[in-house]
Amino acid sequence: MTVLDLLKWANEYLSSCNVPDPYIEAEYLLAHVLGCQRKDLLVYPERILAPDEMGRFKDYIERRVRREPSQYIIGEVEFRGRLFKVNRDVLIPRPETELLVEEAVKSVKAKDVSGNGEGVTIVDLCTGSGCIAISIARELPYCRVYAVDISEGAISVARENAERHGVDDRVIFLSGDLFDAIEPLGLESEIDLIISNPPYVSTKEMEGLQPEIKEYEPLQALYGGEDGLDFYRRIIHEAPFYLTHGGLLIMEIGYGQGERIKGLFEQEGVFEEIEVKKDFAGIERVIKTTYSPQ
Repeated sequence: MTVLDLLKWANEYLSSCNVPDPYIEAEYLLAHVLGCQRKDLLVYPERILAPDEMGRFKDYIERRVRREPSQYIIGEVEFRGRLFKVNRDVLIPRPETELLVEEAVKSVKAKDVSGNGEGVTIVDLCTGSGCIAISIARELPYCRVYAVDISEGAISVARENAERHGVDDRVIFLSGDLFDAIEPLGLESEIDLIISNPPYVSTKEMEGLQPEIKEYEPLQALYGGEDGLDFYRRIIHEAPFYLTHGGLLIMEIGYGQGERIKGLFEQEGVFEEIEVKKDFAGIERVIKTTYSPQ
């Protein structure tokens, strides 16, 4: 069968099983099998696949029909122009989370005259695949980064990604429940930036998740309690013990959570310049504030 034949077959099969964006999914998986880019499929539509290539592609399509995410099928995903390993131990990095990294890097550079993070200490809570911590370490080559996750499986994946991107000597991975993991390190009042993409899906929202998310991605990386704000309450309350004066706390937020999370900051009475940033779709995606005790 040719590239064109297989794409037509996969598109019809995926469509009949109600898989979203069937043709794009088919192109994405076939390009991975052939080790090329999606655009190359259009250039060589008459290319005939070898039996092993066709077998792998059909296996991928069957897995996609069962609603397994394509990123888990191929085992990696692009984030800020870098490929990260992913499996079912970690949440699949989303493009929106790149805004979180961008805001962190920009904020550190604005305060750091060297522009490379020299002398800056950063903690990434709920690191998952490590995409946030590793991207920051790559873009601020002299900063010190601690990356925390409660899942040993996630920490294992994150370590592999750090090695892949050459920052395994500068990102320290710690297993534990939020700040419990860094408590023994004596970092009180020494952290310049705390960053996190914590679980923020509410009980009601969990019920409506797509099967790709609900049946495959780790629930402990998604569920944020009854109203989705459990992790924000903990992080916002405990962060002042660790932040330097003028230190930053930057977090990704869920749809419609901006005002409520802003209220949590205001209740603590030690944060100022609370800003909510929107993504390219105009959705509130990142909240940023400065620790400034009286």
